[in-house]
Amino acid sequence: MRLSYFGTNLQKGDIYLIMGVYRERKVPVPTGKGITINRGDNNRVLYTLSAPYDRKAGYARPKRITIGYICSDDVKMMHPTDKFKTVFPGEWEKIFNEKPNPIVKKMGMYTIGQAVNSDIGLYDVLVDSLGGAAADNLMDYALYSVLYHSDAASQFESRMGNQILYSGKAYSDTYYSNLFEKQLGKNDVLAFKKNWALQCKKDGADEVWLCIDGSNDDCESRGVELAEKGHAKSHRNVDIVSFTYAVTAEGFPVTFDVYRGGLVDAKAMKNILSLLRDCGISVKGVILDRGYCNAKALQYLEGENLSYIIMVKGHPAGFEEVVEEYGSKIKLKAEWLIEGTNLFGVQKQCQLFENYNKQDYVTLFYDFKNGSERIEKLLKNLYNAMDEARKKQSSGKKLSTGDLYHGMLTEGKGGVGINAPVLQKAIDEKGLYSVVSSEEMSPAEVNSLYTARNVSETQYMFIKTQLGYGKVRVHYTQGVYSRFLTGFVASVIRFEVEKAAQSLNRNATDAVNDMNLLEMTNLNGTYAYVHIENYRQTALLKNLNATVQLLDDVVNDENNRIAGIKPIPRHRRPGRKKKAITSNKEKSKPGPKPGFKRSEINADGAPRKKPGPKPGTKRGKYNKDGSLRQKPGPKSGSKRESKLDS
Repeated sequence: MRLSYFGTNLQKGDIYLIMGVYRERKVPVPTGKGITINRGDNNRVLYTLSAPYDRKAGYARPKRITIGYICSDDVKMMHPTDKFKTVFPGEWEKIFNEKPNPIVKKMGMYTIGQAVNSDIGLYDVLVDSLGGAAADNLMDYALYSVLYHSDAASQFESRMGNQILYSGKAYSDTYYSNLFEKQLGKNDVLAFKKNWALQCKKDGADEVWLCIDGSNDDCESRGVELAEKGHAKSHRNVDIVSFTYAVTAEGFPVTFDVYRGGLVDAKAMKNILSLLRDCGISVKGVILDRGYCNAKALQYLEGENLSYIIMVKGHPAGFEEVVEEYGSKIKLKAEWLIEGTNLFGVQKQCQLFENYNKQDYVTLFYDFKNGSERIEKLLKNLYNAMDEARKKQSSGKKLSTGDLYHGMLTEGKGGVGINAPVLQKAIDEKGLYSVVSSEEMSPAEVNSLYTARNVSETQYMFIKTQLGYGKVRVHYTQGVYSRFLTGFVASVIRFEVEKAAQSLNRNATDAVNDMNLLEMTNLNGTYAYVHIENYRQTALLKNLNATVQLLDDVVNDENNRIAGIKPIPRHRRPGRKKKAITSNKEKSKPGPKPGFKRSEINADGAPRKKPGPKPGTKRGKYNKDGSLRQKPGPKSGSKRESKLDS
């Protein structure tokens, strides 16, 4: 433990301020350039930092710091000071087997973690589910993933060594491998998923539309029971592990699942829906990407009585039917315009798949802006292909099928030309896409609900990068579950930052990098922070329902940790109102709805009377207390009355 002494003589204890000295520790007196000993002043060991020019003195004056005091029982040893740790950190670690605290520590990521927990209780749920030590490690790793978009444990220690951490120390990749593969398991993950879903229920997610997305990762690890052959994204013949994430239509992460690589997505969805229902969350419907658009998925959803909105994949029979009837009609026709967008849309009830006998609602959209951009790109590639084909033909080489650019070019006696019918068909398809829904909705309603995936798509993109870009590297089944849990925790933190940064016209990455600039400095053994935060940092904290006071609390936490006092993390604020994490419920003003007209007959059959005195009635001469009723206005003889008269 560090002891601070204040004396002109460490052995005798005469009082005046010097600095923190480790009285109980001894280190060899350093030798070499820059080391001097002041025998007349408590045998101080000095180290020369530099020799800046002194204008008043007119010459270079050495700048020295005290790094220790000679021991009374051994002149070759000294009691080190805090400055010795700063100047000779390698020697300190070699002698005492501990890394000295860095002079400057970054505090922004820890601050974000504290603010998020105070608002939505993420860290508290981790503690309740996994215990304090594991929760600390997971929060540190999740913050690392958010900051660096990485899950590489090998870089954690070097990159997070100068950060304030929940666990107080940047552990090695060996430590985290042991944590993920041996200490945390499927039961721990399940406990967190259940507790988190219950927390979401309390916060207003009792009835939601879910955006569900899934993917799979190539598994390069050993001992993973979930790994098996399936439809690998990499198109390689390797074992894969699949996963699914579910967020609300507003993008708030609700739950996730990890499952066998060969399992059909529709069946994997069942685990998510079952967990949420057990926790009291009613799923109104699901909004799915084109990867789920197949007959089996639609059949499963119908069996579960779930409404759905899914982007149509490819050109199934129902899509072709709607395109044939409306494809040319809706293009740039005002009657089909969806107000507030660049879209034109129409809906038709029909059978989407030939092998699934059910009438769904297929909405056809035409996006003229997207269509124009895609046509421009198509023509550019077509002309490049035409030039290459003509050069090849002029050199006497025979053209292959690939040279004719998907059949849009023809080879004849006159040379290479354009195949107009094939090109026209390709042009007509640009900008057209379709969305299938289980219920009848207007094209505007379908578009509004499906565009909710824009928020969730951002989430999915970063989840995948934070999980290692499509590869599972951790070993054993327990390690896989823990890894995906960490990715989910990181996604919750990132979503909260993204939401807080929106009003500042910034994205989560910029906001996180900005907060990571906040630093505190070690002054004589304790850290201090000078409030020089900019407007963006202050505004982000405000949007996270925190204040700059949190920065002082963070510094205090770290100083307590150095002093051997375990800091108490900021918990979720008690007694707060429910924070709705979904806006699916329509809020209405109190009173009758607009356009509502009361019946002219009461429930008892009597005619309804308007409130107030009956038409033609006169007020009585006397009040209820028997006094004479006076007319409104100033009393007779008052100053006000005289002024009015004048």
